[in-house]
Amino acid sequence: MKSDTCFGKKSGQHLNQYYDEYEAIDAANYSREQYNNYLIPYQCAKCSFWHLSPKARITPSKKCNKCTAGDGTFKDTYRVKKEAYVRANIIYNEHGIDLQVYECSFGNGWHLTKRF
Repeated sequence: MKSDTCFGKKSGQHLNQYYDEYEAIDAANYSREQYNNYLIPYQCAKCSFWHLSPKARITPSKKCNKCTAGDGTFKDTYRVKKEAYVRANIIYNEHGIDLQVYECSFGNGWHLTKRF
């Protein structure tokens, strides 16, 4: 089923949505077997359904409960510095925004910022 709210970053097309993790895993396995695509299921924070993403784009993050962005929303935090750099590079390549990586002052992982 196609999503009404979520779109591919590169294609701009509606993403396929899956109702649970098992359905998404089955779709990822099918894609791997039929097309040699390596896709990873993830639960979308926007719609709560499951989507598939190329493995290279997956940078697990969660919301920091201490640090906020300039607009007052809680910042994403990445488990390790490398994952934060991968996300910063993706954002630069897709949007031309140069972000810096820094360690959370509260020990919650790594953040991105436009300032430095």
